[in-house]
Amino acid sequence: MIYIKHMHEVNIKNLDLNLLVALEALLNESSVTRAAESVSLSQPAMSRALERLRHMLKDPLLVRSGRGMVLTPRAEGLRVPLQDALERVRSVLAPNAFDPATSQAQFRIMGADYFTQVMMPKVLARLYQQAPNIQVDLVNMSMAAVQSLRAGEIDLGIGVIDDGPDMGGAFHQKLFEDDFVCVMSKDHQLVGQALSLDEFCKARHAMLSITGRGTGAIDRRLQGLGRTRKTVLRLPHFLAIPSVISQTDLLISMPRKLAATFPQQGIHVQELPAELRGPRFSISQIWHERFHHDPARKWLRAIVKGVSREV
Repeated sequence: MIYIKHMHEVNIKNLDLNLLVALEALLNESSVTRAAESVSLSQPAMSRALERLRHMLKDPLLVRSGRGMVLTPRAEGLRVPLQDALERVRSVLAPNAFDPATSQAQFRIMGADYFTQVMMPKVLARLYQQAPNIQVDLVNMSMAAVQSLRAGEIDLGIGVIDDGPDMGGAFHQKLFEDDFVCVMSKDHQLVGQALSLDEFCKARHAMLSITGRGTGAIDRRLQGLGRTRKTVLRLPHFLAIPSVISQTDLLISMPRKLAATFPQQGIHVQELPAELRGPRFSISQIWHERFHHDPARKWLRAIVKGVSREV
């Protein structure tokens, strides 16, 4: 029995992909002239490509037959696998398409209860209307979640970046602005009168604090006026505010748009003292550079931005 060992192997490290495109044209056309026209090359350039292919593959590929040219058996054998290979390369290099209707993408969105309460119901309604098969994971705002956003492990963050943590050059887009109001029990003695700075500072306060420590924007404004307030309760999330405030004598300063979502039974919303009605703050969406050009994340951000116009 005789074994024939093929000793020649093509070194693909230095392979010019254009050569494979030229080879595809030659195999399809069986003519240097027609192959050159089909890929917009000059005939001399296609002839040079054929010579390089012959040298690389150790086969003439096209040979004379009467007035035309025919493929060698090696060339005939290359036609289908080469076409399959180039189709795969083209699909890899094709633009990354996204079809919401058929997508099964999973999105991780980080935000405080503020975002969940004010925007998320409408955001989810639109997401699932257009993309019924996607999955959304809501991640509560925390330092660990912020680190994940910085690392590109969370698709989108929603929050205040004016004086928030450094996001290390992440992209961001302003969604809307808000300001603070004062919320108290409907039975509080201060209901029904303009709230003075002295009364505000003498009252007992609650405040939102994700970490359970520190001060907030209202404290910084008071500090600028040389004043302080007495904070006796720090809440980790917004959702407890109505039940806590309605049952105590505490005041809490919170975003106006969030206060508007609370049931009005049991609580009263009124303006802060004039001295504390400072500049409005911005709510933005933030994302890592790795998601900036991705069509699926672009679609997600467009939905969020569209809802923000209605808030």
